[in-house]
Amino acid sequence: MATLTTKLTLTSTNALSDATNVSVTDTLTTANPTELSRKSIATGSAQSVIASNSSFSYVYLKNISSSNAAAWLQVKLGGDAKIRLDVGEFAIFPLYSSQAITMEAQTAACVVEYGYWTKG
Repeated sequence: MATLTTKLTLTSTNALSDATNVSVTDTLTTANPTELSRKSIATGSAQSVIASNSSFSYVYLKNISSSNAAAWLQVKLGGDAKIRLDVGEFAIFPLYSSQAITMEAQTAACVVEYGYWTKG
């Protein structure tokens, strides 16, 4: 067993009528398998990033493309759920077991940095 520490901080003085200051930290227990890698994602067809996780997992995704700021990734989670990651944006979330993650670049090819850790 290993641990993974996550931290999210949201601050703003003008996004809402009141100032926003939220900070959350969590220590997650993880087990094998784990992976942290990068992959080039082309336009035109969905490409597998995580074929299918065997257990509940924590997933990290970041669009690290630098050649085209207008390029973005369409991320498909399992069935019909989709999220969009513009250049520089990231996501970290728990993923139910037996789910695949596929991506398709929009506008231009993108590079994704991704990782997953099995929930311990």
